[in-house]
Amino acid sequence: MNRRAFLERVVVVPLAAVAGCSGGASVSSSRVRPRRRPVSLGDLRSTMRGPVLARGAPGYADARRVYNQRYAAIHPRAVAVAASEEDVRACVRWAGRAGISLAARSGGHSYAGYSTTPGVVCDLRRLDGISIAVDGRSVTAGAGCLLVDLVSALGRRGLAVPTGSCPTVGLGGQALGGGVGLASRAFGTLSDNVLSVRVVTADGRLVEADRRSDPDLYWACQGGGGGNFGIATAFTLRTHPVGDSAYVFCDWPWSQTPAVVAAWQDIAPHAPEAAYLLCSLATDLSGPRVRVFGQLLGGTESELRAVISPLASVAGASISSGVRSYLDLQQIWAGCSGESAAACRAFVPTRFGARSDYAGRPLPSAAFAKAMRSIEARQAQGGGSGALLLDPYGGALNAVAADATAFVHRDQLFSLQYLAYSTERSDVPIADAWLNAFHAAIRPYVSGQAYQNYIDPTLTGWEDAYYGSNLPRLRDVKRAYDPDNLFRFRQSINA
Repeated sequence: MNRRAFLERVVVVPLAAVAGCSGGASVSSSRVRPRRRPVSLGDLRSTMRGPVLARGAPGYADARRVYNQRYAAIHPRAVAVAASEEDVRACVRWAGRAGISLAARSGGHSYAGYSTTPGVVCDLRRLDGISIAVDGRSVTAGAGCLLVDLVSALGRRGLAVPTGSCPTVGLGGQALGGGVGLASRAFGTLSDNVLSVRVVTADGRLVEADRRSDPDLYWACQGGGGGNFGIATAFTLRTHPVGDSAYVFCDWPWSQTPAVVAAWQDIAPHAPEAAYLLCSLATDLSGPRVRVFGQLLGGTESELRAVISPLASVAGASISSGVRSYLDLQQIWAGCSGESAAACRAFVPTRFGARSDYAGRPLPSAAFAKAMRSIEARQAQGGGSGALLLDPYGGALNAVAADATAFVHRDQLFSLQYLAYSTERSDVPIADAWLNAFHAAIRPYVSGQAYQNYIDPTLTGWEDAYYGSNLPRLRDVKRAYDPDNLFRFRQSINA
């Protein structure tokens, strides 16, 4: 079962976990430009090894699918399936000549549907190779590599990179927007671990950017968001040794939510950096429930229970814990524990809306009360589900200077993700109204920052919220590498 869809039943499955199934702003770009000369899909086909699937062609329906079904009605003119980096270069050059919108897809999980377009999609899913260095200190993987495949390949070697937990997210979109997961307090964002990145720029060049070569582009690709400066085709990432780790699930009666969240925010952002504890307030079949869950890398069950002891002391706590291999734990967080590899890789779209915030200081009890009322209101609505997910920062996430990479959120306590799932398309307006009201209710208590991988097409002031003090330098990089603004979409960085 897919990880984000798994959210809807997290509170009724004993070993279920919840955290946003984020590919973030999937590697995507679009622009409609004046045509310089007539071009056709035939011209594109003639320059690519991979197929160019026009509407109605065999394989087109599957190739155009995106995860968020709110954008299922978008039918690209064609999906160009890149078989190589040269194919990606051909797509970029062709789009520049044609003046047609171009969206590059790595995993297709863009929250705002930026993985698709009425124009042409450059599909990166065949760029999915994984090569682990002989010394095990790094791994090179294609932008279209699914996280489940990367986690599995590394896990079998006792290695890890700090990916998110949704198995079918593509590496490209997540890494470019930051990438936060359950190993991030220990190892940083996924983007912090990028040693080099290969990018096709607006002029059709293939650039390998690192600290020495094209350092500004390298910096921008460490959290500057997908699709802003070019199309990333591959990443070399720093790896980390991992072993057996402790896990925990804690549940309480809904009435204990204020005490639980108060204890959680006192503990989770300040815990040992090997610990990552999420807090979830969510609807459920039998009524709203509150849960805290997470892991202690390399830790024992008793060590993890010591970390959560203030939470365990909240009346009514029901606690399940144990120790598993790192790879087993990632399958639990992915929602496919005990299932086949094919089941973990299954792309099962859902329909959802999401918003995000950051808390730079502890939230007061008034915020908890509003959160409870919002979840209770969604519970009463039916036609879908809703949740608030709190992800702790601190540790390695906050040890990096705000301007060291493009990922600016280095002084925050935790992130907040608001999620609304809709059973039917007709339920979307009700879900959106609830989501917006929930977001507005909590806004007085948060910092004004937001996570770019939870990209939100309704967010006002999004450039400052996502990029803060790094925005001027990101605009400079945009001006240098894409002066004609070829890579453009609704929330792209503009020079």
